[in-house]
Parts: sequence; C-alpha cells; structure tokens
Amino acid sequence: TARWKPWATAALVYLVFLCWHEPWFVRPLTQAEVQAAFDGPLAKAHLHPGERELMLAFFNSDDGRAFYNINLMQYRAQAQYPDGQARAGIVSGRDANTAYSNMVVPLLLERAGYPVFGSAKTSNLMMSADAGADFFEELAVVRYRSRRDMLEMILDPRFLAGAPHKLASLEKNVASPSTPFLVFDARALVAVLLLVLTLLWTARRGAQQRP
Repeated sequence: TARWKPWATAALVYLVFLCWHEPWFVRPLTQAEVQAAFDGPLAKAHLHPGERELMLAFFNSDDGRAFYNINLMQYRAQAQYPDGQARAGIVSGRDANTAYSNMVVPLLLERAGYPVFGSAKTSNLMMSADAGADFFEELAVVRYRSRRDMLEMILDPRFLAGAPHKLASLEKNVASPSTPFLVFDARALVAVLLLVLTLLWTARRGAQQRP
C-alpha cells in the first residue's frame, strides 16, 4: 500500500489540476447572455466595422470546448490611446502592449487560460510576395478554457480598464480562434512533471529503506 501511495497522490493532484484546466464544469454561453453583454458593457467597445458581428457569431456558436487564439501583431511606433491622452511611462506601441500583458495574464490564469507560444518574426521566406501578407512582427498563441471564460474576462472591470493599452499598442492585429488537433500544453507538461517528481520521490524512499 505504501508503495502505491505516491502514485495515488500524483493521480489525485493531476485530477484536481484537470478539474481547473478543462471546461468540464463550464456551461456553453446562451444567446441571451451574449446579447446582454454586447448590449451592455460592450455596447461602446472600440470595434472595427464587421468585428461586432464576427464576435457575436463566435460567442453564439459556443461549443463548450477549449480553444487557442492565434494573434498576428504589428505594433505602432508610438502608442495611440482612444481618448488621445498619453500614459505615464508609455511611449511606443510595445510599451503599451507590455502594460496590457501585465494586466491580462493574471486574468487569463484565473480562468485556466495562458500564453502557449510567442515569437518575433526574423524574416520573410514564403508568401512574402502577396501584398500585406507579411505585415506582422510578432505571433502569439493564447489558450482559453472556453468561450465563456473569454467573454467573462472581457467583461471583467480590470480588463475593461486595461483594454485601451491593447488598442494603443497595435497598428494591425489579426486574431483567429482555432480548434487544436496537435498541441503540447499544460496537460502534458503537468503530467510529465508529476511523473518525474513521483519517480524521484519513490527512488529516494527506496534508497533510504535499503540497509
């Protein structure tokens, strides 16, 4: 029994982690909830033409599953806030994006979301002849537990207060929600970590018990 106790403990810890990480207990959004959000707090959101309809369609088709948001970003040389007012310590678009990231990452983690991948483009190789295809400077992929989590984060007063940083930072941004079919995310990382820790613990215990 003692030999299997660390494995049982590791399995229990992983189950608790999955209960947080997976959308098992998250209800899909209803159209009434989505409409209330866009008629209420998001009614005056700064959206480009057509974005409101695309966002409504995305949230109204909630399938209750996790997804990954792929962002292609081009920064402004100088931050430009919607209200026209400068912010202390923020000059460039990258400065504004740093302020946005500092705000949004804790909100993501509260809802089992997190950045999965980030990369700065070094050069163009393929497709660069297509006009506009090479606009982005950075690529970022963010994992969301569910569409409900994303909408609730957007409605969070802390997000609404910090969202102008994102608007100020970007000259152009393409965000594409995607369904993963091959990904190494926190589920695999935590499983490997627990496996290694359990093996090390059992090996140490075994060494201590030898005469």
